[in-house]
Amino acid sequence: MPFVKRDNLGNIISISEKATDGFEEEIASDADDLQAFIKRNLKTEGNETLDALRQSDSDIARVTEDLIHMLIEKKLIIFTELPEAVQTKLLQREKLRASLSSDSPGLLDDEGSI
Repeated sequence: MPFVKRDNLGNIISISEKATDGFEEEIASDADDLQAFIKRNLKTEGNETLDALRQSDSDIARVTEDLIHMLIEKKLIIFTELPEAVQTKLLQREKLRASLSSDSPGLLDDEGSI
């Protein structure tokens, strides 16, 4: 369960995974005031938590992409058997990556086909 720091009015102003100086109050993860604090702060542009979540999404997308690529190389899955929308997205990302680095091997051959 998380630990919270509150202002003089009792409003949550910060949360922590650990009990540290100023974060002595343990609170249930589903507590209404904690959920409200999280929702308020995730909507703020430039928020560290939101930035970390976006970076994590980006990292997970890259890991998934690399995993699919590895499965195709090992012939455990066939690219053309993937849903068409997935094929399109993977090919778009492959082309974007190729435009950044001509040295990166990928799903595409020299003619831009699989």
